[in-house]
Amino acid sequence: MGWLTPERLRLISVVLLVQGLFWFVISPAFVRAPRPVDRIEITSSSVARIASPDWKEVESATFTPVELPYEDCCEEGFQAIKVTFNLDKIPETGLAEIPVIGADNYTARINGSLHWAEGNMTLDELTYHGRVQRGINRLPKGLLKLGENELVYTLASSDGRDGVFIAAPNLGEYNAMADHFAFRDFILNDYLLISIVIGYLLALLCWFAWLRSNRRPFLFWLGTLSFLWAFGLHQQDWAYWPFDSRLLVLIGAASLLALPVSWTNLVNSWLDRRLRYVLPISLAAFVASLVAFWLLVSSPSTEASAIKLIFWMQGLGTLGVFGLLAWKLPSVKRETHWEFAIFAGFATFLLRDSIVRIFEIQLGRTTDYVLPFMLIALAGAYLSRNIRLFRSSEQINTLLQTQLDERTAELAVAHDREKQLLRGQAHQEERQRILRDMHDGLGSSLMSMLLAARRGKAEPEKVASGLESVIDEMRLLIDSMDTVGESLNSALTLFRNRAKERVPEGGFAFEWTDNSGGALPEMPPRAVLQVFRILQEALTNALKHSDGDRIEVLVESDAISVIDNGSRFDGPRDGGRGLENMAARASMIGGSFAVSRKGDTTVARIELPVPGFADPAALPA
Repeated sequence: MGWLTPERLRLISVVLLVQGLFWFVISPAFVRAPRPVDRIEITSSSVARIASPDWKEVESATFTPVELPYEDCCEEGFQAIKVTFNLDKIPETGLAEIPVIGADNYTARINGSLHWAEGNMTLDELTYHGRVQRGINRLPKGLLKLGENELVYTLASSDGRDGVFIAAPNLGEYNAMADHFAFRDFILNDYLLISIVIGYLLALLCWFAWLRSNRRPFLFWLGTLSFLWAFGLHQQDWAYWPFDSRLLVLIGAASLLALPVSWTNLVNSWLDRRLRYVLPISLAAFVASLVAFWLLVSSPSTEASAIKLIFWMQGLGTLGVFGLLAWKLPSVKRETHWEFAIFAGFATFLLRDSIVRIFEIQLGRTTDYVLPFMLIALAGAYLSRNIRLFRSSEQINTLLQTQLDERTAELAVAHDREKQLLRGQAHQEERQRILRDMHDGLGSSLMSMLLAARRGKAEPEKVASGLESVIDEMRLLIDSMDTVGESLNSALTLFRNRAKERVPEGGFAFEWTDNSGGALPEMPPRAVLQVFRILQEALTNALKHSDGDRIEVLVESDAISVIDNGSRFDGPRDGGRGLENMAARASMIGGSFAVSRKGDTTVARIELPVPGFADPAALPA
């Protein structure tokens, strides 16, 4: 008993509950045992073939006695069926007549008076009112007589249909019969319309959901099954058909043969475990059976076999459903127990009706009546499960959002830590740079002057020039320690403020020209720092080496120039690496630097980098 787990016990319970609802609640509600009611006995019945539905043709026809029910397959033409009954008393409410007729169309007369006729009885314009199941006809008291009464049905059948069929009509006092057959009348009329509407609406709902849910095949096949079922019911109510009757027969057969394709693929698409070849096999079976049906129905002698073929294919499709359910059983989890039970009940109903039709067992068919409940229950179970999944998705989203917030906070802390590390690294690199500059610049100049003084060669003019150079180096060093900000605009503002003080102190007029229009490129802070230092050194060089009296800084959208009107420019000095260092700094950030003569001026120009070129991590501090 190890296989009988609580999960399987629950599944068995759910399946038994659904089966019990069908066999003991729903099915008895639609297939009711007839209640006692007084019915009038048919005393005789006879048939005659007639050339036209004209009443004079019927009156002059020769009738041959037959036993009811009577069936004749499958020639095109007209037949008249005469039934007689006796009345000892004429009811005040008249009689109720419920005909049991299978024909494309018919008319009915009581004692020679026409009491039912709809549509057209001409063969080339025949309508199909006889195929539409109706309610109760009233035979008025005035058309009845004591003794023998005569009912005559004139039946019309078109080529390609299944001939004519008639059983003994139900006759009785109108009020009693109307009460007795009220439920039947509801089923054949109101409930039929309700079922058709439910089927079409459910099909539209499923197809719309299919389009909006990444083409889930389950929803497509559920919508297709609902549509085909509603379409089949709808055909029963088609009295007018503008095309050839054979086309109507073919369409009806195609819709019935497509049902097994729909329900086998519906079950196969349920859950994730699927058989790959169900769709091509079912479609091939559909095409083959439709061709076989057409070949059989084309011959009057095999038309009955064509109808049986449809029932056999539906039965085989139902066996396929049972096989798929058995194959999917290991994948059935607690949340899909109801869907499995509904599928099992659905297959049971279909198998029952297939057996009833194939072997002509008089048990009544229930699938058409039960199917609205089954389809709604199946769609409800599926949507209910997915609604729970959506609710779980919301919970998962909430959990993921919480985790994302926590991770974001952790990343923010890590980012701050990294910024601190980078800042510390930058400070360390800055200290190293300052020490290097002090050693190579200030230290070298001071050491040269110290050695000259010890040797007695310290000429006042040379000492003054050396000290001036040391002061300039100190100014450059101090300026380079300033924070230049996050953007090139802020760095240029700081540079301008420094230059406005420093240039006039060096004996030069200062001019600042901005032609950029504010359209300076976006640059990372370290790249901005490199531009700032290049400009500082270019300005210092102009102050130290120019023999002019004016220095101009020209700012453009793609370049910045330091221009002096001095006459001396001999290129790089021996032993000096200032220009090379400035060019290297510019190249490192994706720009370029050069010093040139333009007319009467010396121009130190830095070409600004293209936005996004420089990698901040690759730049020195």
